[in-house]
Order: sequence, then structure tokens, then C-alpha cells
Amino acid sequence: MPFLRSQSFEVTFLILQNKFQVSTNGKHLLTYKHRINLERIDSLGIYGMVKIKSITFAYRPTLLGSQLTSLELSSISSSQGSLGSLTYEIPYTGNLPNALRTGMTVVVKGEINKNAKIFAINLKPRGSDDIALHLNPRMKEKVFVRNTYLSDSWGSEERQLREFPFFPDMYFELLIYCEADHYKVAVNGQHLLEYKHRFKDLAKINEISIHGDIKLHDVRAW
Repeated sequence: MPFLRSQSFEVTFLILQNKFQVSTNGKHLLTYKHRINLERIDSLGIYGMVKIKSITFAYRPTLLGSQLTSLELSSISSSQGSLGSLTYEIPYTGNLPNALRTGMTVVVKGEINKNAKIFAINLKPRGSDDIALHLNPRMKEKVFVRNTYLSDSWGSEERQLREFPFFPDMYFELLIYCEADHYKVAVNGQHLLEYKHRFKDLAKINEISIHGDIKLHDVRAW
């Protein structure tokens, strides 16, 4: 129950193709499948003992909480799916528009399957087994593993996180921002974690691969 007496709150309704996704104070709360056509919905009602400070309507076709437009983004080239398709094939492999560099952002948009167990997002050098950044949410354990694979060996896992951000049937936008000595990762507009570079030669990182129990909607970089 996310609501407390005399406490401020923010509720966000994200309207997706087949459902609503609701979050409170930046945290995922629930999904609810559409029962009527969206075209019939034209009013907002708020009832009960509550003081309303503000109501905002926004259409954001790109990132949650972002002011960027789609014209400022570069679609990542791949033979799997296209810009006009609703989903990309999984497993997915795509080339970054440029080699990774400080200040570069990579965004992955998708939906987690209802009975999902695991999925992974990897940034890596093309043609190599090395993985510079391995992001691996494990739904059953509710842990978000981060690691690097170098010279045929995994490093030590990083697992510590205050809250696990993923839920079954949830739409997500995962953002990876590259700093000089670490990555920053955000999910649905909320900063989540930092991960120090273990693969130091950023100029060799030019590929992204994604696999696991998700529907992949978009992969972009700028």
C-alpha cells in the first residue's frame, strides 16, 4: 500500500497498447489490462479525501522523464526488426552507431514477460567473447547482477541494490550513460546504480546484445 495519511504522493499512468502501467513516487505499482477502447476515454475523475496539487498530461514517445525527441536519437542498426515494427527478435544483436565514448547514452525499451525468469543486456566489442557491461536482472531471485567477462572469465558480481526495479508484465526504459570511469544506469527515469569500467578501452565497445524473457521494442543510442 503506497499511500499514507498526510503524505504527499505522485501517481503516473503510462498508457500502453494493451494496458495501463501505474507507478507511485517513481516506483512501479501495477499493470491493468484495457477493458474498453482507449478512444472512449476522455475524462479524469478524482474522488475522496485528498488535496490535489497538480495534474499533468504529457505525450512522450521517447524516454520517460526526458525532453528528448525521436529526431535526436540514433536507431541502432540490426537485421532483427525495424524502426516501424512493434518488437525486435530476441536474442538481439545490434551495432552501436559509434564506438562507446564518454557522454554516450544507450537506451533499451521493452516489456518483461509475465512468467519471466531472466534477461540480460550486454555491451561488448564486436567479434569478441569479452563483455564490457553485463546487466542481468533475475526475476525469481529479485537481484540485478552486474558483471564483466574478460579473457574467458567472469569477474566478481555486483548485486547490491536498495530495491529491485523490475516486475512481470512491466514496460521499462533502461538507460545506460557512459562516464569517464563508470556507467550510470536508470530505469523508467529513476537513477538506479553505477558500475565502474573494468573493460578500459571504450573505443572497442561497439555492439549491444540482448536476450531473455522480454519483448524488445526499441534500442537507441546518442
